[in-house]
Amino acid sequence: MDGSAIIAATAAVLSVWIAIFVYLWRIDAAARALRRELEREREDLNATTPAAEVSRVHEARADEPVERR
Repeated sequence: MDGSAIIAATAAVLSVWIAIFVYLWRIDAAARALRRELEREREDLNATTPAAEVSRVHEARADEPVERR
């Protein structure tokens, strides 16, 4: 191989690596945007979800329903 062939091959390999880098950068940006959107949805869901307090009955009369485990 003479000098110009080595330069051409190096330029081709460099352009492939640059393309891979740009592609991965764009995927990373899209993944970050999706993560932010999911976190916002999770925060909205947590803010609007009603909370309930549950207490167990340890002793009850014979006619009352009681949770059994």
